[in-house]
Amino acid sequence: MKKKRIIVISVLIVVVVAAALTVGLIESDYASEWYKGELYFFNSAMTGIESENREIKYHYSQDLAENVVEALSKGPKDRRLTRIVERKTRLISLTGVETGDVVVNFSREFITGDNTKDLLAVYAVVKSLCALDCVSSVKVVIEGRDISTGDGSIIGYLTDRDINLPTDTYTSEMRDVMLYFPKKDGSLLAREARTIKVTDQQPIAQYIINELIKGPVSEDLTASLNSGTVLLSVDTSDNICFVNFKSSFLDKNSGSADKEKMVIYSIVDSLTEIDNIERVQFLMDGKKVNNFGNINIGSMFGRDESIIE
Repeated sequence: MKKKRIIVISVLIVVVVAAALTVGLIESDYASEWYKGELYFFNSAMTGIESENREIKYHYSQDLAENVVEALSKGPKDRRLTRIVERKTRLISLTGVETGDVVVNFSREFITGDNTKDLLAVYAVVKSLCALDCVSSVKVVIEGRDISTGDGSIIGYLTDRDINLPTDTYTSEMRDVMLYFPKKDGSLLAREARTIKVTDQQPIAQYIINELIKGPVSEDLTASLNSGTVLLSVDTSDNICFVNFKSSFLDKNSGSADKEKMVIYSIVDSLTEIDNIERVQFLMDGKKVNNFGNINIGSMFGRDESIIE
């Protein structure tokens, strides 16, 4: 009789535990959500990246971002596509989801040594993560260190609009912008109106910097920026425009204090013509620097109309 009771109690315990586990699994599954979006992988020739529609299960935003990277690491389901993350690559950390500016830290196996392939792999990670509502920009690093391109430029934070693919659709329009260039004597800045073609794939601030690099049309004005100046990225947040140049900017555009002042405010006064830009922060290879010849550019610059003709 006692033996029967033990058996009955054991069965009841097993039933209760099984029921609890089942309820826990149901509750856990009920609390999860599904993300339907695009992940990017190499095409078959590994000369570009293409999207693949995928469904990913997650609980929280952090989980979703990490699950997207995990899915990228596992590779595509479409046999016409090729994995973009090398098989032995580990995701060391993924931070910044709470702010929207995500840093993805991979192990050294992510880098193959093929500059084009490595850059496309970074683009694939950025495009895949920036498709999430919680992510606005992405920076990929290797064991905590920045990735450099073939010409030595640092790959900083990138947004979806920084990467244009042949398969992307976009709209374009003609837009009037106001640019500021130094007068021939270098004493003041003068306005030059210009109509340019812009698309929704690139911020207007980026177009303005590129037009400044091209130089003025009027023969009464002179270029403020050296034609070899390289712009890496432009990002605007909370009315602050972060302009990121390749560090060669410092040598190519330095000179006298007056010249350097014209360089700075040609950029600042042109950008602050845009409604949502009030101040400009200069970056070199993604980092703040203090010395630009005779000027400290570590702090932010606001508009200066006293030097406009």
